[in-house]
Amino acid sequence: MLGAFVPARQIATLIHEGFDTFYAEFMRLTRAARLRFDEGDWLRLQEEQRARTDLYQRFVGRTLASLAPITSRYPRDLALWMNAHVIYGEQVASRIDVEVAETFFNAITRKIFNTAGVKPEIEFLDNHLGRHAGQPSPGLRRRFAWSDDLAQVLREVLRYPRPAPRWRDLDGDVRYLTQRFVEECPLLRDGGRFDYVEVIKTVVFRPKEGYIVARVVAGERVTPLVVPLRTHANGFSVDGALLTEAAVMPVFSSTRSYLFVDVRKPSTLVDFLGSLMPRLSRSELYIAIAHHRHGKSLIYRELVDQLAASDDPLIVAPGIRGLVMTVFTQASYRNVFKMIRDTPAKSGVTRDDVLQSYRDVFRGQRVGRLADTQEFEYLAFDRARFEPACLAELLEKAPSLVRVEGDTVVIQHMYIEEKMTPLDLYMADATPADAERAMVDYGTAIKELAAHNIFAGDLLWKNFGVTQFGRLVLYDYDEIRPLLDCNFRDIPAPRSWEDEMSAQPYYSVRDNDVFPEEWGPFVVPRRPARLRDAFLDSHADLLTAEYWRGVQRDLVAGRVRVNLPYAPRHAPP
Repeated sequence: MLGAFVPARQIATLIHEGFDTFYAEFMRLTRAARLRFDEGDWLRLQEEQRARTDLYQRFVGRTLASLAPITSRYPRDLALWMNAHVIYGEQVASRIDVEVAETFFNAITRKIFNTAGVKPEIEFLDNHLGRHAGQPSPGLRRRFAWSDDLAQVLREVLRYPRPAPRWRDLDGDVRYLTQRFVEECPLLRDGGRFDYVEVIKTVVFRPKEGYIVARVVAGERVTPLVVPLRTHANGFSVDGALLTEAAVMPVFSSTRSYLFVDVRKPSTLVDFLGSLMPRLSRSELYIAIAHHRHGKSLIYRELVDQLAASDDPLIVAPGIRGLVMTVFTQASYRNVFKMIRDTPAKSGVTRDDVLQSYRDVFRGQRVGRLADTQEFEYLAFDRARFEPACLAELLEKAPSLVRVEGDTVVIQHMYIEEKMTPLDLYMADATPADAERAMVDYGTAIKELAAHNIFAGDLLWKNFGVTQFGRLVLYDYDEIRPLLDCNFRDIPAPRSWEDEMSAQPYYSVRDNDVFPEEWGPFVVPRRPARLRDAFLDSHADLLTAEYWRGVQRDLVAGRVRVNLPYAPRHAPP
């Protein structure tokens, strides 16, 4: 019997070593990134951000390779892996990052067994909060009690993070922050004082954005105090004050790239952030702080709970059917499921192209205008939960990805993404004021993507969604490309009457040629006139090739306007 446990212990130890090595590199990159942030070295910081995103799959692959001698001798030996599961659980039980360590084990077993759904006997599935709530959280936060000298309290808040920010004008920043706090903090407005301010020790940041994250507590009431930072050549300055949940949520939005946070116990930080933003799920918060693999595990657990607590069917998502993706959802669920069609109905687009586009978005800067998508394999659903027309469409459009096994539907590959209202459906039901606001934000979204070298390609309304907070986001990536790869051209003047009447272009067109003058009919509505005027008043330049060539010149020269998720105190760099 003892001999049977030897390979099981070897498996557990190799996976634990794999996780240890991964997490050490993850933290090394995170800490190195802080130096890049302090120096304003945005290009290096973006490179390290992509490298950090790629780490998980790289170390899962390395760990699988280290296990190969054992797994080749004992191929898919469930009893062996059940023992390894128990031993690994014992090995990581005292870790303060236990939840992400256990998720790493799950990633390995799912690759080994090609698990459809879950195998609870070899996966960690339960909620860790109860089991591990008593573990210490090493120096993550500090409290500063109420004082009649409010400025001194806020001075301590600014001075607490480590490594300590080098302030250009700490006295001036304290005066600014005190004034904003007195004017806008809900707890001061209601009661005149609070019990304490609690501050996270680490600065939270991504390229060109940094934040001191704190909360103000009065009894059972909690309100955010998130302080944006601006990096200058000679130090930092306070760039604003975010004092409500609505103001803070865009910072942690899934439409922005994952944050750098030097924290040893992620669950404690997620609890802290959840107290500031109760509308965000735990999966969203883990993903925001770059623990996206554990966030994926939580998305699945949230889905299981959702299906257990509801009875409405899985249906084809409302809206115009896509030419590349098939999308389904549940009316009561907050996300959608997206699958690549076996044969995309769009000329020149292949499955590999779409996979690469989604990977690029996952690794890159989403700048607040690209939806985050999490990739899943071998999800299993109860066949009875599908509306028959929905299941029929999945089997017709993506038969290589869908198989029916008795009462179970297994989907081999899909993306899960936040549910949004397609812009065309939104405009049909919106009030006049909301419709005008959406039209202006639609143009702004196109411009903000362009300013970061992202060309949406297909600008049809159906490819943009309106989030629950009324923000326009691109969620169709099959034609996305670097803006600098495009050749923006004016339509040449016709040479003759025959040119004017020709059904085909009378001028040469290459694959990367783009003619913004052609966009009018599907970008700008003819009716009602107020919507057309709202768009053209703000964004008529989008329909000219010269505007786009100007953006390209700015990109080449390094003149990029930063799209910040808050109203900055200082002019953007």
